[in-house]
Amino acid sequence: MKKIEILRIESLSRAPLIIEGYLFEGSDPTAPSLAIIGAMDGDAILPLFCASKMVDFLNNIISTKEIKGNILIIPSINHYALNINERFWPLDKTDLNMMFPGYKEGETTQRIAAKVFEAISGYTYGINLERQWGPTNCLPHIKLFKSGYEDLKGAKKFGLRMIHHSELRSIDTVTLQYNWQLWGTKAYSIVCPISNVVDEKISNQIHQAMVRFMDKSGVIEHKIFNAYESNIITKSNLKIIKAKKSGIFIPKEIIGSYVFKGEIIGVIKDSLRGNVINEIEASCEGIIICCFSNSLILENAVAFRIAKLR
Repeated sequence: MKKIEILRIESLSRAPLIIEGYLFEGSDPTAPSLAIIGAMDGDAILPLFCASKMVDFLNNIISTKEIKGNILIIPSINHYALNINERFWPLDKTDLNMMFPGYKEGETTQRIAAKVFEAISGYTYGINLERQWGPTNCLPHIKLFKSGYEDLKGAKKFGLRMIHHSELRSIDTVTLQYNWQLWGTKAYSIVCPISNVVDEKISNQIHQAMVRFMDKSGVIEHKIFNAYESNIITKSNLKIIKAKKSGIFIPKEIIGSYVFKGEIIGVIKDSLRGNVINEIEASCEGIIICCFSNSLILENAVAFRIAKLR
């Protein structure tokens, strides 16, 4: 393993920002290569943990001869934000994942994105570990934009339950995934639940999914059990269920539960009197893939997302 410096930015008032990567050189020069990006947001604790866990796995668990292609892991980019648990770059509140492919002569975050993108360009595959956006928890899943460059067949190698094949918005053209794909890397985003308390079971699912993908793609040679035959979810078979009242939100089913139309999957109670003011029913048959993560919910907030069958 080689530790390499991707970027160093000096600071007048604190320690410099040093972005480091861990490079594992493969034994087969013809094997495909892989780059993994961990936390770009300051509240992305699970992506940080999963990336660091992969460094430990490649460095201490498997043998060097099992690593066939080059693997670069950058566990953290936005250290300043991580230190204060703030999502965006703390100096100007910009989102690093909206700065790609970057600009060497631009603002600070554009320069950071440019140096990171330079370091990870040219890899066969790329994995971006993302935190679920908004106050909702979710099943770990693959997110791919309908960009014309996406690799759905490759995404199934992870063996996660869901692949969200989402519409490409104009704002998405400045994300890492899109630009990685635009410049020839087969890139995938793994969306992690939002909790800042590391769940070992969830992190193991994500870790095993990455190992499974690397083995099936020929980056490493390390056998692992098959998992799910991934279901592809699009906007047409994603059902959003909103709260009809404001109050204390109590889910009755967990993420990943299979539910039937009309089933009570959550309730909202009056926050002062304690009585039930809204029973939340499943509007279709399917699997709960997202659930509101706070206990206090507002009217018309998204309480659940269900991947429906019909």
